[in-house]
Amino acid sequence: MKDVVRIKLYVDTGFYGAKHEDVYEHPRSEWDEMTQQEREELLEELAVEFRNDRVDCSAWVMEDDE
Repeated sequence: MKDVVRIKLYVDTGFYGAKHEDVYEHPRSEWDEMTQQEREELLEELAVEFRNDRVDCSAWVMEDDE
């Protein structure tokens, strides 16, 4: 068994060729000590961070001259 848990990260923006993938390695010793809820929270945190690093999104109120 490997010393790490490999976690696949994936983002697809919906545009042709705009898919991003990466692999995050988390220490198995820490993973084995985590509850199922902690694992799910880690996966969510990693996914959100990965998405935010690759997609720019914002909103603002437009001025009349925009």
